Amino acid sequence: MSGQDWLDAEYRAEHANELLESHRWEEALEELQAAVEINPENANWQVSLARLLDDMEKYTEAVYAYEKAAELEPQNVELLTSLAIDYTRLGEHHKALHLFEHIESLNPEYEASYCHRIYLYSAMSDHEKAEEMFYLARQISEHCPICYHHLGVSLTARSQHERALFCFKKAKELRPDYPQISQRIAECYAHLSDHVKAQQFYLEELRNDPKNTDALNHLGHLLIEMGNIESAREKFNRILEYEPDNISARIYLGTLAMEDGNYKRAIDQFHIAIENQPDNIELHRQIADAHSALNQWPMAREHLEAILNIDHEQPEILTRLADVCINDNDPASAQYYLEELEKMAPCQPDILHNLAVCHFLQKHWNEGINYCREALRFDEGYLPALHKLALAYTSTGQIDKAKKIVSSVLENDPNNELFLNLMKQIKADQINSAVSMAITPVKSIGKRLNHWLQSVGSVLNMW
Repeated sequence: MSGQDWLDAEYRAEHANELLESHRWEEALEELQAAVEINPENANWQVSLARLLDDMEKYTEAVYAYEKAAELEPQNVELLTSLAIDYTRLGEHHKALHLFEHIESLNPEYEASYCHRIYLYSAMSDHEKAEEMFYLARQISEHCPICYHHLGVSLTARSQHERALFCFKKAKELRPDYPQISQRIAECYAHLSDHVKAQQFYLEELRNDPKNTDALNHLGHLLIEMGNIESAREKFNRILEYEPDNISARIYLGTLAMEDGNYKRAIDQFHIAIENQPDNIELHRQIADAHSALNQWPMAREHLEAILNIDHEQPEILTRLADVCINDNDPASAQYYLEELEKMAPCQPDILHNLAVCHFLQKHWNEGINYCREALRFDEGYLPALHKLALAYTSTGQIDKAKKIVSSVLENDPNNELFLNLMKQIKADQINSAVSMAITPVKSIGKRLNHWLQSVGSVLNMW
């Protein structure tokens, strides 16, 4: 590296510091990257670059810079700790654990190697080791807010919310500005069903960080539980002010609109969400529900079919699709979905009954009657199939068969209104049929008499 290159690198590194003071992160990043490219052997610049990338939440790139710095300063425990923390953030737990153990070997009195392993073991679901690390850390530093916070996270994962609450409160006492500590306390109170205190600490968290969308989201859920729907709606709308692409807020606003019966608004929210999560089955289900409530059957059908494209093993969706197709005057399609359902769940009287209904709607009387009989073969007392079978017999003029079914049901359940009404209808049909048969000869005589009178009249007129 020439003297001019060295000077250029120094200038860029100093300029990066000035840009950082002005919060011009992207420009500072460009300058630091240029400096380390010229002189990659400068460990301080590599560390500065890594820390800036951490602040920008570019952890993968930060790890690369920390690793370069660690090659230059392999004994620097603070640098190695930062690298291990980023390994943890990226889910590379075993790498992080190995590095923390190495840090302990370099300096057994370095408390940070213990306290960060509390969180690491918690993330690995080894909570016994997490507690062990907590007590080892306390032997070096009794009043460490990070230790209490991390143990609180471990206890929360085990649903030990009272112990977790104690730890989070202790962390807050030791360091009042600990990041998101009020939110952690609020979450514990929420789990303990103390909604008033939970709300109090969520609001405290939001006073410290108004743009904390995670806290806004949790508070919104809490307010729904408390029955304060309008305040919850306001929280979810505020999330969208900060994060227009926040899918969770869109879904909850859509759900609240559904509960209000405002299905069009719900559809608007859900459609924005589904663009970002096209494979979200629950979203498709919600949109289908909203369209169904508006009797928009083709669109409801579209989203139910989308669910089947994602996961064809959905018996409930096949049932819903059949219902939607019936409402959309398409019994043939309903029949198809029910036949698919019957393959998945054979010998079910309700499915066989619904197939019978599809055939009856298409005037396929014999097929429908056969399905009703099949349903009754598996459950001889299945009333819907008995009712539809009796109706089919009535419609096809088999009155005696219909009457026999209805009489049998009423014998066991004399107050069954559905079958009482059907019996009245059958009797009325029988009377109408008898009257019709009786009147037919009279009508014939009347026609002949009228014709004769007309003939006589013609003759008289001639006279």
